[in-house]
Amino acid sequence: MVQLNNTFEQLKVSEGGPAVQQKPSRPVKATLRTRQPLDSEESDLQPDSNAADSSTSSSAQLLALLSRLFAPLRRSPNFSATLQHVKGLLYDQQYLAAFGTESEEGERWREVYAARWVPSRAVIYQRIFDECDIAQHLGWQTPSGETNGGGGGERPRSEEEELEQERERAKLRRRLRQEGKSADEISQAVAELEQQFRAARSSKADSKGEGAAAVVDAIMIGAGAGSEVVALGAVLGVAAAGRASSGDADPTLAAAEYRPPPRVRVHAVDQGSWDVLLDKMAQGLRDAWPTLDSEHVEEDGGDQQQPRFDVRFVKGNILDNKMITTAAGSSSPVIDFGSSSLRLITICFTITELLLQSRLETLRLLSTISRSAPSGTLFLIVESASLAQIPIGQEGRTYPLGRLLDHALCGGGDKGGGGGGGVWEILKSEDAKWYRMPNDADEVYNAMGKGTKVKLENSRVVLRLYRKR
Repeated sequence: MVQLNNTFEQLKVSEGGPAVQQKPSRPVKATLRTRQPLDSEESDLQPDSNAADSSTSSSAQLLALLSRLFAPLRRSPNFSATLQHVKGLLYDQQYLAAFGTESEEGERWREVYAARWVPSRAVIYQRIFDECDIAQHLGWQTPSGETNGGGGGERPRSEEEELEQERERAKLRRRLRQEGKSADEISQAVAELEQQFRAARSSKADSKGEGAAAVVDAIMIGAGAGSEVVALGAVLGVAAAGRASSGDADPTLAAAEYRPPPRVRVHAVDQGSWDVLLDKMAQGLRDAWPTLDSEHVEEDGGDQQQPRFDVRFVKGNILDNKMITTAAGSSSPVIDFGSSSLRLITICFTITELLLQSRLETLRLLSTISRSAPSGTLFLIVESASLAQIPIGQEGRTYPLGRLLDHALCGGGDKGGGGGGGVWEILKSEDAKWYRMPNDADEVYNAMGKGTKVKLENSRVVLRLYRKR
């Protein structure tokens, strides 16, 4: 599309700068040298005291799961030395050694890296997924927070829709008060109006293919270490637990109307060798929330066991055109952004690295996603706010990441905004939002016996949630 093809030309972005060496999992030295010592990543600003969050049970459950998974590593007398070795590899740009070594030692390096940095990231992503109603979008939760209806089938509301519906509620209340209706009658009428809103959203979602399905897909780019994978599993696990505690289904709901939540297939894409660790995380999630475990499904004429939360690792460089185009003799690409079952795409703490690795190839990736993704797909991009100024041209100028993404994905024409013309609409936008750890996060994660104590960090992020029109 025109705005995607011209975005960087309009922003005077040049590909003629110094060459950037590609690498397996974290492509850019400048990024990693800033990001690798995460203990001080956000030292430039202090969190707003109003943003402090108390510990939630869902965060505690997630941290307890990760604590059980990584406690043997932290108790190892070699943990600190191994962690320092991994930091050294990253600092020296030996990314293939740090994340791609196919040996028992290499696996230990990846696990130590994850034990140190996954917990805080996972808590942040879990909170973001909750704020963005991802469980609802994937058919695991209804908008009211109740899960008794199963597959959901309603689409998230944009800010414009919320404002319009609030105006309708206000008009109804005002009219009924003028007619002398009682408070109970007004409340009942507003509740009926809300049901109409929900029915309309469900109808619109179904017409766009966003309703309940047997299987839905989520593509998570740069998710090898598993932070966003375990965060999503925890969000769905909590939704499933809520459904069970509420009796699983409304007893007044007709059997024909009940739709169980769909199976979720997560495609975690990365260049490192993360498959073994991701398998351990996925099994840990299913152990913690049994509803995520296997179910009987009919496939190829037989009854088979399939995980309701299925994590599939895809090894490769997402900027490699072979990953996202259909090869000869194949019915679909390695990563299929055009699948009718696709509901969610995430790029968490990776988009800046992709842009610095190759702005042109990253632009092509965004263009492919925009062209291929089915209507209703959510596209979530999260990045550290300290890394959200993108170099432009050869003059040393920088450009805000959020504005660049809005321009590329949502259009904006001469105004340079994200207000129209593109195939995506903005559902949520944050340019410098703090996410703080619960007060007892360190204690929960470090609770499993003696060992190296890991400090969990707060993060200030840039966030965009888009929906395909």
